[in-house]
Amino acid sequence: MRLEQELFGAVFQNPVLLASGTCGYGREVAGAIDLEALGGIVTKAVTPEPRAGNPAPRVAEFAVGMMNSVGLANVGLDAFRADALPWLARNLQRARVFVNVAGKAVEDYVRVVSALDDAEGFVGFELNVSCPNVKEGGAVFSAREDLLAQVVRAARDATSRPLVVKLAPNVPDIGRMAEVAVDAGADGLTLINTFPGLLFDLETRRPLLGAGTGGVSGPAILPMGVHAVWQARRRVDVPIIGVGGIRTGEDAVQYLLAGASLVEVGTASFADPRAALRVLSGLERFGRRHRIQDIRELIGAAVVR
Repeated sequence: MRLEQELFGAVFQNPVLLASGTCGYGREVAGAIDLEALGGIVTKAVTPEPRAGNPAPRVAEFAVGMMNSVGLANVGLDAFRADALPWLARNLQRARVFVNVAGKAVEDYVRVVSALDDAEGFVGFELNVSCPNVKEGGAVFSAREDLLAQVVRAARDATSRPLVVKLAPNVPDIGRMAEVAVDAGADGLTLINTFPGLLFDLETRRPLLGAGTGGVSGPAILPMGVHAVWQARRRVDVPIIGVGGIRTGEDAVQYLLAGASLVEVGTASFADPRAALRVLSGLERFGRRHRIQDIRELIGAAVVR
């Protein structure tokens, strides 16, 4: 099965990427997985200033997934541009790189995007719009059409590079939010981010996570992620990256059938740093078993009545 696709002005040798927050800035996992065998990676979030993140514990497992509350801990814009991005440019030639960008206000996104616009070593930006906007009293960018349009439009004005917008799933109509993002200038979408969740330690009766609530990921959210991609594909005509609960090649195919062109492997990498390679080999086996000649035969090919 031919796995190569041209998207966002670049050639992706296969559709399997590492999700933001699961591979650091690449260097952190390079000793455990051959990054150049993948379609690409999405870096850990970059904000204008370094962030220490939330109090520990930041991760808690449950039967069918994981909760995390890292709090966008990252090295900050200056250190990323001076150190992490040059490493990526030197070491990744075949695997494509997206830089994940986050912030508390529109100006934060613009500052990061503008500062990195002329740098080498990456294809484009993935905007994490699941952050609370402090200027709007904590309203999440991806939960309001006006805020979503504002931040995407501002980032669009700051760069000519591809912009992929990562949407949150906990909205009434994910298809509508996809339309808003694309109308404001998004070149693609990543679906989905984590769901909000809360679990308690039954002995202490206190939250399992240091920050209290966190984001739910892992196998439990696979059907919701596939549904979100399917809903968005019916409304917009841009490349979609599917993410959420992918552990096997068959899981990846679920997203492809719903309309995704690429997929990201996230939580599974915490249990096995080579999980993305297993997903890739499983995808290849699926193609051989079903005599599929080209990966594009699967994209959007689901039959839904």
